[in-house]
Amino acid sequence: MQATVSQLSSASAPLSDTQRVKQLQELARSNPAAASQDAWSLFQELQAGSNHYRLPGLFAQGAAPQAPDGDCEGIVMNLYGSPWLAGLDKMVRLGQKLGGIGWAGKTFDPKSGTGYNRLTRSSLIPARITMPHYSLRKQGGELLGFDFHHRIEPSPITPHQEVRAITYDDPQFKNPLVMPRVRDEIVEIAPDVYLGRALLKVKHGWEVVGYFGLRYPAKGGR
Repeated sequence: MQATVSQLSSASAPLSDTQRVKQLQELARSNPAAASQDAWSLFQELQAGSNHYRLPGLFAQGAAPQAPDGDCEGIVMNLYGSPWLAGLDKMVRLGQKLGGIGWAGKTFDPKSGTGYNRLTRSSLIPARITMPHYSLRKQGGELLGFDFHHRIEPSPITPHQEVRAITYDDPQFKNPLVMPRVRDEIVEIAPDVYLGRALLKVKHGWEVVGYFGLRYPAKGGR
């Protein structure tokens, strides 16, 4: 039986993230499911504040992905660009642990190049308080909103690698708060496992304000 990347790392000296990505790519050739699970375990490891410094280097090793077709499960890895983002990060993490308020992930339509974000159903009351003029759609046990366009293009920040860009600035979406100034970017680390980063438009250009993970398909997704 072929060892997973996690087993290899624990059996000897810890692997660098560059080595782990290389082994994930090798494992994906023979066992894509195992590579995907190991990549998701790596993302969970990187949720710890002490590991956030590793996220930019890992993102740089990813490749611009083809769009998933349907629901992706999401995890927030950190949001740090401003006090309100840091507060949102803490709220989402606590909500996910308690099975309450939280970000569930993103849904992509590759044909139209559009998509939307999904929140847990218990986010409804906090959303109404903080965004009284924005209506989230209800579907099953989730809330849908913060619609976006997605496409492959170079990132506006160094090293300008190819990414799948996610933008919220189309007026027809009527997105709230600062969403039109937000740009998400995702790269593929292992089959159907994506590392994302959130950028915020500021006076001097774009600034990275956080990271997140996605995997397809989401549990119970289409």
